[in-house]
Amino acid sequence: MPIVYPSLPSPRLTPAEAGAIAARARKLLRKGRLTAKEFVLLDCLLWSCRRNGEAAATVSYSALQKLAHMARDTIATGLRKLAEMGLLQAIKRRVRVVWGGGTASRQATSSYVLIAPTTESSAPTVPRDLQILVPLSGDAATAQEALKAVRERRAGLLCGGTAARAA
Repeated sequence: MPIVYPSLPSPRLTPAEAGAIAARARKLLRKGRLTAKEFVLLDCLLWSCRRNGEAAATVSYSALQKLAHMARDTIATGLRKLAEMGLLQAIKRRVRVVWGGGTASRQATSSYVLIAPTTESSAPTVPRDLQILVPLSGDAATAQEALKAVRERRAGLLCGGTAARAA
């Protein structure tokens, strides 16, 4: 009798996040960073293989072959590339098989967790090289130095950026 380890609880995926994943994949396809087959594979995982509201899809290679009309090697290569690009994370699952001489562990159907792109608000709006860290002290001289550095950076940006790069 095989014993299947319980799956980890799947993270939630809203319809807006699913749409953002599809939009990101379309952009990567247009830029040539995804092939059409990899795009179709991600589309199958996103819209045909996962339950509504869940980020994870547990599906076999055979089912993906039928849905995407691709060869097994193309599925394997495509899933590997999608994982490298950060669009999904593959989770290998195991099954413990109890037999007369003991137990054995076999690979079960893998799960694929789709990763929603981060929002723009989580990314810093000012590049790191232009950020000025001001120490939190009441020292007036430190505050004056920080203001001077800000003025220099601002003047450098207004004059074409040459002074900001030289500093």
